[in-house]
Amino acid sequence: MEDLKSFACTLYSDFRHATIVNHVSVGKAKAWFQRWLDMDVDYIDIKCRKIGVPATTEDFIRTAKYRNIPFAYCGMSVEVGGEKGWIVGKNASANLNILFAEDSKHRGSILNCHPNWMIKYFDKQGNLIKEFKN
Repeated sequence: MEDLKSFACTLYSDFRHATIVNHVSVGKAKAWFQRWLDMDVDYIDIKCRKIGVPATTEDFIRTAKYRNIPFAYCGMSVEVGGEKGWIVGKNASANLNILFAEDSKHRGSILNCHPNWMIKYFDKQGNLIKEFKN
């Protein structure tokens, strides 16, 4: 699997629209940010710069504790329904946003996944930490 990176993404013309995007490349981070904005924005009007390793926010940490997965962090390898990916964030429903690997049937998509449904969590060495079977 490719290495996950963190990007700070903004609009050149409007810095009120900005967020951190965890993805595998700057181009994919820009494309995700463009869809996330849900407004008519040209791709060239988006600026994304690499800021390092995947960002785990305080809001994510609170959600992980709430969902009884306090060990989870952005960039963590997971397997959902047998498909490999990474945790890239959380959403308003207290579920995880998972970026699926290129060899997955959901290749390159970021999907909303329940943190306790058919998911395996792996440490940095690839060892299974926790598994939810249903």
